[in-house]
Amino acid sequence: MKNFAFIRQNRFRNKINFIYYVMTGHSKQQQIKFLHKHGRLCAAMICLALTVPFNGLRAQVDTSNTSLPPQDTVQTNPNIPIFSTNGGDAESDADQQDMSSLLQSSRDVFTQFASFQFSAGYYRMRGYSSENQQVMINGVNVNNLETGYSSWSSWGGLNDVTRYVENRVGVTGSRYGFSGPGGYTNIDSRASSFKKGTNVSYASANRIFRHRFMATYSTGLMKNGWALTASASNRVGNQVYVPGTYFNGSSYYLSIDKKLKDKHLFSFTGFVAPIEQGRSTYQRSETYQLAGSNYYNNLWGYQNGKVRNASVSRTRRPMMMLSYINNLSEASRITTSLYYTFGKNSISSIGFNDATNPNPEFYKYLPSTYYEKGDTITGNYFTNKWLTDVNSRQVDWDRMIALNRANIYALPSQLGQTIITNETRARYIVENRVENLSNVGINSVYNTRIKDLFLSAGLNANLYKNRKYKEVEDLLGATYWLDYDRFALGQGVDANVQQNDISNPDRKVYQGEKFGYDYAINVNRAEGWAQAEQSFKKVDLFASVSLSSYSVWREGFVANGKFPTSSKGTSAKLNLINYGAKGGITYKINGRHSLTANASYLTRPPEANNIFIGQQVRNDLVSGVGSEKVLAGDLNYIIKYPGFKLRLTGYYTQINNQVWVRSYYNDIYNTFVNLIMKGVNQSHQGIEFSLEKTLFTSHVIQTAFGLGQFVYTNRPTLDAWQYNSSAAVFTDRTVYLKNYRVGGSPQLVYGIGYKYNAKKFWFAAVNFNFFDQIYVEPNPDRRTLEAVDKYLSNETTSFSKITAQEKLPSYFTLNANGGKSFRLAHGKYYLRLNVSVNNLLNNKTNIIGGFEQLRWDPAYLDRFDNKYVYMLGTTYMASVNFSF
Repeated sequence: MKNFAFIRQNRFRNKINFIYYVMTGHSKQQQIKFLHKHGRLCAAMICLALTVPFNGLRAQVDTSNTSLPPQDTVQTNPNIPIFSTNGGDAESDADQQDMSSLLQSSRDVFTQFASFQFSAGYYRMRGYSSENQQVMINGVNVNNLETGYSSWSSWGGLNDVTRYVENRVGVTGSRYGFSGPGGYTNIDSRASSFKKGTNVSYASANRIFRHRFMATYSTGLMKNGWALTASASNRVGNQVYVPGTYFNGSSYYLSIDKKLKDKHLFSFTGFVAPIEQGRSTYQRSETYQLAGSNYYNNLWGYQNGKVRNASVSRTRRPMMMLSYINNLSEASRITTSLYYTFGKNSISSIGFNDATNPNPEFYKYLPSTYYEKGDTITGNYFTNKWLTDVNSRQVDWDRMIALNRANIYALPSQLGQTIITNETRARYIVENRVENLSNVGINSVYNTRIKDLFLSAGLNANLYKNRKYKEVEDLLGATYWLDYDRFALGQGVDANVQQNDISNPDRKVYQGEKFGYDYAINVNRAEGWAQAEQSFKKVDLFASVSLSSYSVWREGFVANGKFPTSSKGTSAKLNLINYGAKGGITYKINGRHSLTANASYLTRPPEANNIFIGQQVRNDLVSGVGSEKVLAGDLNYIIKYPGFKLRLTGYYTQINNQVWVRSYYNDIYNTFVNLIMKGVNQSHQGIEFSLEKTLFTSHVIQTAFGLGQFVYTNRPTLDAWQYNSSAAVFTDRTVYLKNYRVGGSPQLVYGIGYKYNAKKFWFAAVNFNFFDQIYVEPNPDRRTLEAVDKYLSNETTSFSKITAQEKLPSYFTLNANGGKSFRLAHGKYYLRLNVSVNNLLNNKTNIIGGFEQLRWDPAYLDRFDNKYVYMLGTTYMASVNFSF
């Protein structure tokens, strides 16, 4: 029996060794030697490997070789794994944030930690914002042309059909397009990519949503060449963790493929994920303390005894794509896709005119405003109100409705007339800021293999139009709203100044109608790119280039009283030609050790949101705006053994000539001010280390360490313009921003995890994670000479109090997850149970992000202090999945 067991054990080891020899690129002599020794076994394994794609499994294809990937498989680098959405609260986080790290794949240890362990702390890999990573679905770029971002929520809830991902991090080659320094992610969601079967699941959580229902059906690729996959889900939750919040999201997906012989495949994919979410926001420390909770949310209140949120985001943007794949030969293929994205995205808020600010966190309602002036009586009054009266610290809906209903109003043109009316003018309304998108595009990619040379080339083009306007959602008991700009009243002798539409003065706006502003941002973009990959015995090389044109302009549909000649019509166009080049080399020390070096230089357009001085009301471009310049490189040392993986990476990225536009309310000018920072440079450099070791077959140890330095590297210039005036507040101020840290992400992370894989299809895992080097995002206006000049000789005020950047406290988390699988009826049915728990120690004092307010008062430095957000306490997700 011992001999028999030994033989079986060796046969199993031989199978593993054969797969390993093939996948890790051993020399031909080593492979031939192995084949002679284990010829029968190898033949059997080759037959098994050939049947894998036809049994509906996903093939793992090394992108370093020169073969053309099968059209019904995923082209996946062994270092970059298949993405799994079973990561606890990862989906919940993604619905609330735009974090591209959540789209990372799950076999690379560091990206696994970044996706499912570090993401709760708002960690961004290498400090990149998401425009640095290209995200694609079926090879089609889905990054927003206006912001550069990709949003998970556009396909949130479609876990079953978005889990198959090819992902590469950093400067890397791509056979789909020219990607930035953050790499790329391609989600394969074609119907013929899925095996036949049905999957239904239910999940319960306590973070964003409470319940999730999901069902997916796929025919697989049938003998007649057709394939169909359909999926739907629903997620709901009301005040699951943060008071006043709620979530209601549905998702629908349909894909139909038709294969004609072996050369032609037609594929249609369409999906939509309508979402409605009551939101929360960052708060200052004082309000957290007064409310007695680190999850205080000022965005909600009671209306007739029921909870109502004032800031509700709604998204409904379907995407449809039609692809044609033509296998020209065994070595060549061309893939062409037409796609269309459209639909609305909106966020609501309370608008008010001739009324007090309804925001309970408004500084005039906070005790500290009066304590700092020595007025303890008023300070004590507001302290008592916050502590004892819930309506004082929440939105008072009933009060606003009562004021509206009592506000019978006559227009200025009607004064002195005898008017009998029951109409009331709204002092408060709920308004929606709407963006109505239309984006049509074409993408064509050609791939071919010529011996050991693999060539790729592509063309893509977009016609993008995003129309933006406000509309009245709720008049809150009033009859109408007057289309006035409350900040423009009294700015001049011309009565038209306060009119938002001078062609319709004193216009009454009713529920559902547009008002305020109405304009569109248009972007036309076209790109051509090419890439060559060459594989040698010890070295792999790649090089790629890109050339693109970019044109953006504003189109105003109403003439605004503040800018009567520059608000309506078409603005000047910003036309840019951008280019890029990158390359990389991999030195294969042996089949288990390799060194890679990659570098890139590219130019890219600025965000369209950052090129107009005040895009809501005027056509004027920011002076001197141009392309951003990005230089990036990385070095990697990789070890791959059975049961052992290691990656050590050093990276450096310099991003120059960025432009940054933000708006804030200025008390001095009694209006909003557009703050414009130009010529912003920043660098991202650091190291990443990850290791995975399997012990005694069932025990797995993982660790990941990332240390970065994400800093501003120059002194940009700063302009400020009033929202209601064509006169600049100031221009060309120097911002002493050099060596300040880029905020928004921990720059030091460390994690260690242990996982036990039991023989009877169950597992359990625990992870410890540490976060440090977390900085609030600095306000550039406080780093100018003009801002600090008056304090240079002031002994009572510390100069550093204005200029110092706050570093947030470090913290750690402890997470756990586990699962069990059941094989029923001889493999006809599968039942899977999974549960994950984050922040096991229920620590509610971890500050995971913060920023300095742009609004600040030089006379009272604590009046507009920093705002923060806290990590939630213990959260969980438990799911049951049944497939057949």
